[in-house]
Amino acid sequence: MIPGRHFAGLQLQGGRPYQEDDFGFLNDLKETDPRPSHLLVVLADGMGGHSGGAHASALAVDTFLETYQGAPGSVTDRMVKSLNESNERIRVDADGNPQLTGMGCTFVAAGFLEDGLVWVSVGDSPFWRFRDGGIKQLNEDHSMAPLLAQQVTAGALSPEEAARHPHRNALRSALIGEPIPKLDLRESPVRLREGDKFLLASDGLQTLSDQEIAAILKEDADALDLARKLLRAVEEKNRRGQDNTTAIVVTPFRNGAATPIVEWTL
Repeated sequence: MIPGRHFAGLQLQGGRPYQEDDFGFLNDLKETDPRPSHLLVVLADGMGGHSGGAHASALAVDTFLETYQGAPGSVTDRMVKSLNESNERIRVDADGNPQLTGMGCTFVAAGFLEDGLVWVSVGDSPFWRFRDGGIKQLNEDHSMAPLLAQQVTAGALSPEEAARHPHRNALRSALIGEPIPKLDLRESPVRLREGDKFLLASDGLQTLSDQEIAAILKEDADALDLARKLLRAVEEKNRRGQDNTTAIVVTPFRNGAATPIVEWTL
C-alpha cells in the first residue's frame, strides 16, 4: 500500500502463487529542480512467471521513475525516454539469464500536471476516467480484444465467438526488450473537470464489469477507501485462478475542492 493525500494504490495477489504487478508514485521533485512539481503514477503488469514477470515489472517501474527524474525536456519527452530505458534494462537483464528469458510487462504512466493530464502506455493495463457516473478508458488497449470487437462490428464474428476467442488476451505490444511495436502517448494535456476521478489498474481488475467499477467510483470516499472497495469487490467474485490485481485511484477533486496539482504532498 502507498497512500497519499489524493491518491492511493493497493494490490491483491488473487489465486496466483506470486505477485507480478508493481507500481509507484513520484510527486515531490528536488528543491533544486526548477520544473514545477506534479504527480506521476506508474503501473506495470509482469509476464514470464514468478522470476521473470515480477522482476520485469519491478525493474520497469524503478527504472522509469529513476530515469524520469534526471531526464531533460518536456514531461512527455521524459516519459518516452524513461519507457525506452525501462525496455532496454529488461533486455539487458534477460540477456543470457535462462530464469529471465521471455520476461516482460505491460506499462502505463499518467502525469497530472498544472495544465492537465498526459500519459504513455504499452499493453493492456487500463487507465480509466470516471465522469458523469460512468468510466471511459483513456489509453489504447494493445491486446487482441479491440480487433476482435471490430470483427464483431463487421459481422465476421459473433459477440459470443469474440468473447471465447483463444487469443482475445494476447498482447500486440509490451516491454520485452525488443523494439516496442505500439505506444500510446498523449502529448497534449487533457483538461480535468471538477468531479473527475481516475483509475489505473492491472487487467485483473477486469473481473469487475465497467458498471461495477463505476458504481464504486461514484461513492463519496477518499482514494484509499475506493481502492479498498474495488479490491474487495474482486475478492467477492471468488473467481478461481483470479489474476493479480492492482488498483490505483486518483481523486484530484475530493469533496469538491479543485486542489492544484502543485500543492499535492505525500
